Amino acid sequence: MKYCKKCGVLYTTDVCPKCGVLKPEASEPPEPAPQKTVRRQWIALVIAIPATILLILGVLKLLQLLQQS
Repeated sequence: MKYCKKCGVLYTTDVCPKCGVLKPEASEPPEPAPQKTVRRQWIALVIAIPATILLILGVLKLLQLLQQS
């Protein structure tokens, strides 16, 4: 089923029965990102996710040590 963004009707034909808008043609897929950008983003993820986890665990451990005192 298709959804008309203009009037909000679900329909099965190529033309919306309520407002008469044609189904938009499929556009070309976007170009992939340059390899340098993709590599930089992966490196940032590989470093940022473990660093965030370690930061959270460090704060929890610090709070635990402060409560024992």
